[in-house]
Amino acid sequence: MGNSEALAYAVRLLAQRALSRARLREKLLARFPRGEVEAALARLEELGYLDDRAFAEAFVASRRKYGPLKLRHLLLAQGVPGEVVEEVLAAHEGESLEAALKVLRRYPRRLDQARAVRFLQGRGFSLGVALEAYRLVKEEERG
Repeated sequence: MGNSEALAYAVRLLAQRALSRARLREKLLARFPRGEVEAALARLEELGYLDDRAFAEAFVASRRKYGPLKLRHLLLAQGVPGEVVEEVLAAHEGESLEAALKVLRRYPRRLDQARAVRFLQGRGFSLGVALEAYRLVKEEERG
């Protein structure tokens, strides 16, 4: 198998869904020799088809119901480098409270504070953001 086959396979994978460099590398190594994989990855980056920062931005944008803690965990599990994860999450730092409010507004108002805060923390929001979101939703209810 040649380098062009590894490249063609990588393009097919990327056409199906966005992948991080690490995840794509892992999939390619299952079928092609290391040298061909590295050459294909370098070419994809050169062409702009493979970009961990763009992948992380799209990933965060498509998962607005999660807080930064959960997003960090998910991005690292996808193989995105830590420094890229931190930069992308820092760019979305101010959106955490708004996202928590959106999530909390979808659920029944009868949720008590402990359950609501636990729910938000399970979605990756910090304790402070979860408490503030709960307080704001309760204020909205009162009018």
